[in-house]
Amino acid sequence: MGKKLSCLLVVVFFFSLVNVSALEDLGIYKQGENIRVAQVCSDATYINISSITYPNGTTAISNIEMTSAGSGEFYYLFNFTDDKGRYDVRGISDGCGKTFATYFTVTHLGKELSSASAMMYIGFLALLVLVFFLNFFGMGFLPSKNNRDEEGVLLSINYLKYFRNVLWMSGYFLFIAIMFIASNLAFAFLEEEMFANMLFTIFKVSFGVAPVIVIVWIIWIFVTMFHDKQFQSMLNRGFFPGNDY
Repeated sequence: MGKKLSCLLVVVFFFSLVNVSALEDLGIYKQGENIRVAQVCSDATYINISSITYPNGTTAISNIEMTSAGSGEFYYLFNFTDDKGRYDVRGISDGCGKTFATYFTVTHLGKELSSASAMMYIGFLALLVLVFFLNFFGMGFLPSKNNRDEEGVLLSINYLKYFRNVLWMSGYFLFIAIMFIASNLAFAFLEEEMFANMLFTIFKVSFGVAPVIVIVWIIWIFVTMFHDKQFQSMLNRGFFPGNDY
C-alpha cells in the first residue's frame, strides 16, 4: 500500500512539472500597450481564445476567434492592459494539442525589475536625496546679498551670492530627478498606483515648467549682474549707495 501511494505521488508530481513547463510565457509588456497574443499550429484550421483573465482573476475577454496570419500562425491583439500583473490565456483549436494555456506579464516599464536593479535604483535615489539636502545645507553658508554696513550702505559686491543661485537651480533639478526615480519605484513595487501617480504628476509639472524657470533665472542673473556692475562703478568713484540702491 505504501509503495502504491509513493508511486501515485511521484506520478502526480511528474505531471505537475509537465503542466508547469508546458505553460508558455509570452513575455513582459508595458502597461497600456497592445499585446500580440500568437499561437502556431501547422495542422489547425482555427484557434480560438477561450479566455484571457486579468491579474485579479476576472475575465477580460472570452470566446474570441484568432486571426490567421498564414503558415499555421494565428494571433489576437489584446489591448486591455491597464492593470499590472500576470494575465492567463487559455484557448482551443482543432489541431496540435487541441488546447493551450499561456500567460504574459504587464509592468509599468515593460520589464521586470530584479532585486539587484531595485537596490541600485534605491541606492541612487538615496544618493540624490543626500546631495539634495547637502545642496541646501551648503547654501546656508553663502551670502544672499552684497556687503553693507549697519546703516545699509553698500560697501562691496559679494560675488559668492551668484553661487548660491546656482545651488538653487541645481536643487530644483535634483528634486525633478528624485520625483522621477521615486515614481518609477512606486509604480514597480506598489499595487495601489495613487501614490505613484501623484509622484509622477509632480515630476511632469516640475519638468514641464523647468524651461520657463531656467529662462527667468538667466534673465534675473543678467539683471543682477548689470546692477552689480553699476554699483561697482559707483564704488570705484568713491560713491557708496545707500538703501535706495
